[in-house]
Amino acid sequence: MRPSRPADLPAAARRVPGALRGRLATALVARAGARRSLDPAAGAVALTFDDGPDPVFTPALLDELARLQVTATFFLVGRRAEAHPALVRRILADGHTVGSHSSTHPDPWRLGLRQLAGDYRRGRSQVERAAGRPAPLFRPPKGYVNGTGAAAMLAARARPWLWTIDPHDWEPGATTESIVAGVSGLGGGDVVLLHDAIEGPLAPAALDRSATVAAVPAIVALARGRGLQLTALA
Repeated sequence: MRPSRPADLPAAARRVPGALRGRLATALVARAGARRSLDPAAGAVALTFDDGPDPVFTPALLDELARLQVTATFFLVGRRAEAHPALVRRILADGHTVGSHSSTHPDPWRLGLRQLAGDYRRGRSQVERAAGRPAPLFRPPKGYVNGTGAAAMLAARARPWLWTIDPHDWEPGATTESIVAGVSGLGGGDVVLLHDAIEGPLAPAALDRSATVAAVPAIVALARGRGLQLTALA
């Protein structure tokens, strides 16, 4: 779903009882250590896919990645991973990396610490049960990180990742061409946000991930044409 940034919803965040603010929040965000990019000097970029797994579009995406011989990172919603464990195992068998993306994909700014930490911990456990291995990587829903969210990530012992490029493939009406255009500035160190499923779509049309799947070959060709290696996050 549409990524949100802390500046987007300050009033909503202020209304949450027990929200962590001020210097404590700043310290917690720093301690959580959410990363956005790889080392630019390494000449690598990472494709990441959020909100899955989806029983229709994730297999199609995996087929395309296998054809292109590309590894990627999938940030899985816990309840979806629990519903489709065989698909999680296929992602891993194909050489990709999985992380968690919460259990229910809530709006983080609407929850207090207890509820948010519970959702993040539960999401990690659901992904790990489906994967049969540890999954410390994590992406907060909508990329939203504040003091409460940082404390919840620390409680889940998560290793958080954000992104540097968002081609807005989550928007209803996004096309293959618009998605590829959205990564035109791709360079060493970039982490690209894409979606093989959509939680909380802005319109039903956004549930169709065909344009994202179709955009992957062109994104890979762009990266390789610039001498960039495609890698999974760690």
